[in-house]
Amino acid sequence: MGPLIVLCAALAAAAGDVPPSLEIRVPEGPHPRVYVTADELPALRARAETQPWASELKRGLLNEAAALAAEPLDIPREGGQWTHWYSCKKDGGPLKAESPTRHVCQTCGEAYSGPPYDQVYVTHRHGHWLRGVETLGLAHTLDPRPEFAERLRAILLEYASFYETLPLHDVNNAPDKGGRLLSQTLDESVLLCQVVLGYDLAYNAPCFSPEDHAAIRDGLILPMVKTIQANPRAISNWQSWHNAAVGCAGLLLGDAELVDWAVNGRNGFLYQMNKSLFPGGMWYEECPSYHFYALSAHVYLLEAAARAGMDLYAIPVVKGMFDAPLRQVLPDLTFVPFHDSDRMSILSQRQYYEIAFARYGDPAYLPLLGERGGVWTFLWGRDTLPPAPETKEPAVSSAGEGEGLAVMRDTANETALYLDYGPGRSGHVQPAKLNMVLYAHGDLRFADPGRLPYGNPMHKQWFCQTVAHNTVIVNGETQKKTHGTLKAFASGDGYALCRAVCDTAYKGVTLDRTLLLRGNTVVDVFRCSSAEEAVFDLPLHFVGTLKDEPATEPAVLGDQDGYQHLQRSRRCTDGTQEFMIATEGERGIHVRLFGDPEVYLAEGHGEGMKTLWPMLLQRAKGRNACFAAVYQILDAGAAPAPARVKTGGKATIIETGDSRLTVSETTTLKIGDGNIPLPCPEPPPAKE
Repeated sequence: MGPLIVLCAALAAAAGDVPPSLEIRVPEGPHPRVYVTADELPALRARAETQPWASELKRGLLNEAAALAAEPLDIPREGGQWTHWYSCKKDGGPLKAESPTRHVCQTCGEAYSGPPYDQVYVTHRHGHWLRGVETLGLAHTLDPRPEFAERLRAILLEYASFYETLPLHDVNNAPDKGGRLLSQTLDESVLLCQVVLGYDLAYNAPCFSPEDHAAIRDGLILPMVKTIQANPRAISNWQSWHNAAVGCAGLLLGDAELVDWAVNGRNGFLYQMNKSLFPGGMWYEECPSYHFYALSAHVYLLEAAARAGMDLYAIPVVKGMFDAPLRQVLPDLTFVPFHDSDRMSILSQRQYYEIAFARYGDPAYLPLLGERGGVWTFLWGRDTLPPAPETKEPAVSSAGEGEGLAVMRDTANETALYLDYGPGRSGHVQPAKLNMVLYAHGDLRFADPGRLPYGNPMHKQWFCQTVAHNTVIVNGETQKKTHGTLKAFASGDGYALCRAVCDTAYKGVTLDRTLLLRGNTVVDVFRCSSAEEAVFDLPLHFVGTLKDEPATEPAVLGDQDGYQHLQRSRRCTDGTQEFMIATEGERGIHVRLFGDPEVYLAEGHGEGMKTLWPMLLQRAKGRNACFAAVYQILDAGAAPAPARVKTGGKATIIETGDSRLTVSETTTLKIGDGNIPLPCPEPPPAKE
């Protein structure tokens, strides 16, 4: 078992206990006073001298700052465009600027020029200089070289001289909305948080005059705040960043009204904590990338508010935001890229847990903190850490907590099975209700492709189509974005089971999926019923190689809603219902199908269009369909164990080893001589 698999044992705080308002305080002392106080500076400087990881960070900051100070100040006096436009239309690969007007795909070498690519380059330059303010401020704090503060001053005064002259524009260049420097107030908010950090740290540098401070306040900080405030977003990661930027700007300027807007306002921080989180602390957009993205904004405000005497960390659900991802992490400490998310490691997010441990002292965070570093760790982490607990709790299966994701685990084999039945409240939720993902043999084996940059046409054409996921498609049409319902969940010694239903993805159609994980065996029963005759497709996208492919003939599975992007589509012609997927070395997954579906093979785009994933697709026609399968995760030289199924009527029964799973109006599981109760946790009401 991996040394960090403990993480899922952390308990999330329950939602609630969010106060209706807080007393607003603003700092009255000298700068710095927002993210770091003047009283904290000696300890920070000592940390940079005494802690090896902090010394390494200091060296990097000083080198970056020196380069920024020496670089020609080429700040573009125009607004930039959406970074999601900046990918290759052929393969989704990232672009790299060889010049302001030439942008080359790093995968295939295709070159692009003109709008919007040239304007994205402008965005990158604005980001370079304004993020540079943070770097220069930090470097000046650790080594007060005049050139660091002088370059920071020059950057801010330059932006203050023209910011308000820039027209508003959005991602489609529509006028009178969006940002000024960038196409989204979201992105301008991120930059303002970083500007406040760096400017506050260098505020007292001799090169600044009172007139300089007034010009920066009136020409840049307050106009950026005004632009951001003019675009309210209610429940949204945008608003989280709006609140952070406006609140931190208010603390910088000593403006209590701005801080009140950010904390107590109609869409302020307290509103977000009450409305944008599931009861267990997971962000409502239902994917890891956006959870941490929203948490980034909250951390800026949390830390700044704390230095003004406002303890937002004391709100219980705030701790839940740190705890919730621990329930979802895979055995290799990555996350399934559900919905508009990326495949990322929780170790890449360790700075959040540095802060969480500093604030809460929860030992569940310690296994993440072996390798230290990063600006947030330097500013807000502890000097040293105690050793991680030697005795670790096993990772646990879980469902509920409001977020609509069932996680079934077998820690002995480092196997995990996921069923996404979620609420479907967010625009970043993809239409793939009852999607299933399997982790085995050290990687995702039945996988989800994640996303592309949103400006790439293939994001909507493939990644946001149901056929790109491991769930049922009806009549070749993509599901509606909707919610499902948890019907049963249970876990115990050596097993975990989940059942969920969705009857709103298609009009007149009920989708009903039951998954059982027991040892090296997965049982999958997917029952479908329709008021009218229909075609039901169930794809299985896998990472591996199909051994001994059966006889096939070319076939066309569909021509829209993502089907047009399938490659090498072919129909199996010899009636084979058993397949072996080679995964790693001599290991593999044995797939046994039951019933009499038509079986097809094809290939579809995998994660980030970096590769093609093989796909096995079952097709059934009629008013009812039952896709029943057993997947056995096999080590080298192991043979699949027998399995039996009884289908038809109102029940489907699958027997594997000494277990029997019966799926009907009620679900029952028998292991040996014992019947397993299958309670359904009452799902908490969704917040509107």
